[in-house]
Amino acid sequence: MTDLSFTGTVSGLNHARICRRLRKRHQPWLMRWGVLVCLGLYIVLLVLLVILANLTAIRLPDWSSYLPLMVLFAALIWLVRWRRRHVWDSVRDAPVRRAPQQFDLTPEGLHIRGALIDSLIRWPAVLDVIEDPEGLLLLTGQMEYVVIPAQAFADTDALRAAKAACEDWIKAARTPI
Repeated sequence: MTDLSFTGTVSGLNHARICRRLRKRHQPWLMRWGVLVCLGLYIVLLVLLVILANLTAIRLPDWSSYLPLMVLFAALIWLVRWRRRHVWDSVRDAPVRRAPQQFDLTPEGLHIRGALIDSLIRWPAVLDVIEDPEGLLLLTGQMEYVVIPAQAFADTDALRAAKAACEDWIKAARTPI
């Protein structure tokens, strides 16, 4: 089989539509529709309380009107915690994150090599470099980053030296020739 090569840009793509399709594919039904399910449960409980009170002719305690609201809040809290755990598990368990990687900082950019990845991020693509307790974060967007884990550095001085070198290379890459 011959090598295939393609050229293009992603600037004109409808990223919202792509994300919507990926959510349908990778997120469980309850993750997408959980809030509506909780609101429906709330309304059903309210109606059931009214029907119960009218059919049995018993006087419900005053706190019973708050029961559906408590159930709604409990369901929403459970849903948020379940969703967060599911999202973090799916991100953490990605094969590329589990495989060992080698990070090389050079004047050309950040080279990431491993059993499942071989990538180069050039310095003009890096917006900022942040020292974080998790390691050295190279921001490629406002919420997009590549992290070099703190364990990859001998100590905090090595991490700070790498950060300073990255900042110098980014500055050099942005200055016109």
